[in-house]
Amino acid sequence: MSEDVTTRGGVVVDDRPPVSRGWTARYAIASTGMWLAFLTPAQAQLARQAELFDPVGKAALLGLATGVGAAVTAVAVPVFGALSDRTRTRWGRRRPWVAGGIAVAAAGLVALAGAQGAVSLVLGWVLAQVGLSAVQAGLVATIPDRVPRPQLGLVAGWAGMTQMLGALLGTLLVNQVVKDLAPGYLACAAVAVLAVVPFLLGYREPRDLPAPVRTGRRSTIQITPDLAWAWASRFLVTLGFALVTQYLLYYLTDELALADPQRGVLVITAVTVLGAMVSALVTGRWSDRLGRRKVFVAVGGALMGAGALFLALVPAWPVTAVAAGAVGLGFGTFLAVDLAVIATVLPSAADTGRDLGVFAIANAAPQVLAPVLAVPVLAVSGYRGLYLVTAVVAVVGGLLVRRVRSVG
Repeated sequence: MSEDVTTRGGVVVDDRPPVSRGWTARYAIASTGMWLAFLTPAQAQLARQAELFDPVGKAALLGLATGVGAAVTAVAVPVFGALSDRTRTRWGRRRPWVAGGIAVAAAGLVALAGAQGAVSLVLGWVLAQVGLSAVQAGLVATIPDRVPRPQLGLVAGWAGMTQMLGALLGTLLVNQVVKDLAPGYLACAAVAVLAVVPFLLGYREPRDLPAPVRTGRRSTIQITPDLAWAWASRFLVTLGFALVTQYLLYYLTDELALADPQRGVLVITAVTVLGAMVSALVTGRWSDRLGRRKVFVAVGGALMGAGALFLALVPAWPVTAVAAGAVGLGFGTFLAVDLAVIATVLPSAADTGRDLGVFAIANAAPQVLAPVLAVPVLAVSGYRGLYLVTAVVAVVGGLLVRRVRSVG
């Protein structure tokens, strides 16, 4: 929590100046570039490359690459966040990690473009994940560093929107603009670097930074009840979203028997992303005006649960499109306000990078655990059972935020 945030007469007061529209725009552009570089390979390029290198074992190779990448992210983001908390340079504490991280990420994407086999595929993706983890750690920490509480919902809404926008732009980039595999990787690298540059040049970090706490032993994160409930809420809602999206192609192919499931995935992805972008921007502003956060997180989980319920009970193409809209609206609402909740419950301004990095585990772990949960459920009860479980997971995740007592 920032030292500029105080309590006067029982009311929380944040004395930090508001961030400008230009600051928010530069942040949004940088974050969009980061997510484009992260999500485009994960959702499109790696699968194509795995099939090229190992047509028979493509699923196993893809699972290995994405699983190792998710594990690297879960460890690297908290580590880079903690290191940035303790960085003191003329360029600040966050910018060096963002700049260095995007350079390493670009190198990893270039390595993927030139990969010649399974080993180089995995190593290239790991290198890209290490760099993107540093970028993520630096970017996300600038929100509690710089944004006053009355603007948290607005800026968090833009930040949440960028994840979906990056996915959409990346899909268009590699499927419509640069269709070949290697040039697609290079295009992702170039876009990510160009997107981060305006933020690096325009961001001026506060000079009066809180000093990290120095004790006789290594500082550890303070696991407060509010922090634990906020983490659990994010983990479950993200797991629900992963269960919906990871098995969408197979659902359209096996359950709906669409003639062109690939086109169906593109349509559903577009509906989901656009719904998420709109809801993220709108609900972020509303939460600032109302001074309430938890109700929006709960509504987001409920909307996602409703979408999953439609998929489970009415397996038909028009209903699937409606369900995708509900999931998108819900996840966008969640993304917009959940980051504001997390920024509010952080225990120390000196360790925001490290503490926020812990929430990267709540983002990465569901990507690995979703198949572990889905495979036995599909074997026993098919897609109806899978999406019924998904609905429960998403709704419970949204409701858990009600246990966070320090947020309205």
